[in-house]
Amino acid sequence: MNPMIRKELRQRMRERRGWMLPSLLPPRPGRRGNLRLLPHHGGARPIRYSGVYRRGGSVSDPRLRSTRAVAATGPIFSAGSITIEKEQRTLAGLLTSLLASAQILWGKFVSSVLLLLVTSLPVLSMAFAFGGIGPWEIFSATLTTVIILASMSAIGLYCSSAFRRSVHATAVSYAVVAISVVTTIVFFVRLQLYESAHSQVAHAGDTWYHIPLNIRAPMYVNPFFFLTASFAPPKQLYPAWITCACVFIAIGALAVALTLRNLRRSGEL
Repeated sequence: MNPMIRKELRQRMRERRGWMLPSLLPPRPGRRGNLRLLPHHGGARPIRYSGVYRRGGSVSDPRLRSTRAVAATGPIFSAGSITIEKEQRTLAGLLTSLLASAQILWGKFVSSVLLLLVTSLPVLSMAFAFGGIGPWEIFSATLTTVIILASMSAIGLYCSSAFRRSVHATAVSYAVVAISVVTTIVFFVRLQLYESAHSQVAHAGDTWYHIPLNIRAPMYVNPFFFLTASFAPPKQLYPAWITCACVFIAIGALAVALTLRNLRRSGEL
């Protein structure tokens, strides 16, 4: 095993936040009238208020709560990974060790992903208790959760490599999460309302794929939309789920490349 993974996991689980944060995110009973984001194949509106939908992924669904857990705890676990080394003045010694920059980054990345996965999967497993959820839904939701948390961890690590203090890196990481979750929904709703007001054709019965791409585009970087897209049957994952997966993987890969560049520059100082 990479020694950085072993060291990071041991250090993180000795901290209070390593075991306190997961316990602060218990599953809560569902509520009716929640906001649902679902590109359903049967012609449902992409955003609407509805009751608890067994397979459709209402906000009370444990699978969506797992994404909320990832969004809430992701920056805390990853944004301070490198800044803590700067604050304790151990980064220089770490970079001059036998470990390469890629090995250091890989160890911190894997430790963050493992902790977030441990945090979210117990909440995700609660979906079995509500019934109507099969192995495919659990597998697709788990895979989607892994992609989301890997992308968010990569963004947190980049912020950690770009700032000198953990508080600044965590704040910027949470700002990125807020933009991806809240701002994308606001842009989507406003663009859709503007299109409906200026269009001569009624869109009441249109499906998700009949909405123009320039209006749908902001939702492809929304983690909640990405997860609800995974609830579709296997033959209907394209293009919504595939597009979201490619976007999140590309963002994560870019963040990893930028973080590695920052680490190498720090080693040259």
